Amino acid sequence: MKSPQLQPTKAGILKNKAKELIELFSGQGARGGYLAAIDQGVISASNFLATIILARNVSPTELGVYAVGFISLRLTRSIQDGIIVQPLNTFGSPMGVVQFKRYASSTGILQIFLAVMLSVAAALGGWLLTGTGNDTAGPALFALWAPILCWQLQEFFRRVLYTRGKTLNATINTILSNTLRLGVLIWLAGQGELSGITGLYAIAIGAFGGLLLGIWQTRAYWSRRFYNLLLTWDRNWRFGRWITGGNVANWVSVEFYPILTAGLISFAAAGAYRALQNLVAPIHLLLRAIDTYLTPRAARIYIEQGKPALTHTLRMTYLIAGVPTLGLLILAILFPKPLLQLFYGETYLEFSNGIILMAIFYTLMYINWPIQIVLKAARYSQPIFYANIAAMITMFTFGIWAITRWGVYGAIAGQALNALVATVVLAAAWARFERGEDKAQSKEE
Repeated sequence: MKSPQLQPTKAGILKNKAKELIELFSGQGARGGYLAAIDQGVISASNFLATIILARNVSPTELGVYAVGFISLRLTRSIQDGIIVQPLNTFGSPMGVVQFKRYASSTGILQIFLAVMLSVAAALGGWLLTGTGNDTAGPALFALWAPILCWQLQEFFRRVLYTRGKTLNATINTILSNTLRLGVLIWLAGQGELSGITGLYAIAIGAFGGLLLGIWQTRAYWSRRFYNLLLTWDRNWRFGRWITGGNVANWVSVEFYPILTAGLISFAAAGAYRALQNLVAPIHLLLRAIDTYLTPRAARIYIEQGKPALTHTLRMTYLIAGVPTLGLLILAILFPKPLLQLFYGETYLEFSNGIILMAIFYTLMYINWPIQIVLKAARYSQPIFYANIAAMITMFTFGIWAITRWGVYGAIAGQALNALVATVVLAAAWARFERGEDKAQSKEE
């Protein structure tokens, strides 16, 4: 006689869920997550404080120059992410030590080429613009050569540390570079030399300090017997081309709005946009922390445990990120004027109503960002590209019209609509993936 199968009781199910949550917030993996949060928290705090230091010591136009330069840095970061970082995360995480050393070394050489080319392009573009008489955008673009070169290389070493689980070392690196950066800003402000351009050079100085430390921290991961560079490029490109296209399209559809605002209205308007965004910008860095820490971890989970485990990871990500994200947004919505006055004085109070639109935009980012992470972990990245192309089309239609009609508010409204379009496309793609209808996935693997 067969013994009856025991059915789990409601109390047993709740007990298992509670156990999962306890395991999620404890153990080695969770400690790595906490360190990743601290790491990105340092970056977020540094960006936040840097904007406040600049806003209190320079004109809105100079703050706009800094904001546009900072956003342009993110474009180069988007290219680096697709071609270098995400392949390193996905392919490097499950590799053994010897195999990883060869792969990381060949990818590192490609990273150096990329950083140098982008840096030279910025310097040349700035020189040409200045020569045509553009004495605002030209010098700002030229000044980007230094932060592009130093920031890209520093970030590569940090991501090598993350890929090998050395989160504490990555956090130490971040603390050093951002302490240097803020120290330079404070010194420049005291000397009366602070401007949008010198604010960009401060980023370069901080990143250079982190780069020197990163070279030492990762000394055990390099080998002279690196893989063939052309084969490494081919492998990275075949996987990362959709991510790169999606990242660049995302930058155009989201980050390009302040640049459009500077071009269609003024750099001062772009400065006002940056002041508003700065109040809720820690959310973006929280999402970046999740991406930095979770992408390689999710890639391993998918390889070892399959699709159901990846779905579980997505749900837990929403649960963990939801509390700080919604809490900060609610705080900003309830107290926009007091917060603006506290951080910037009277300069940007007239734009306080824009916080509501900014909160809508970041809420939608919170919804679609974890989906992008699990899609990348599953090597199913085409939907990210398609989502951002759809959002980019929205920008060049509704977005431009909204900026010309409503100025700074129109830029934020356009961003919110772009995020909504991207969220719909990504959610549909994830639903297809869960149902097994992801035919394009097999082409990437």
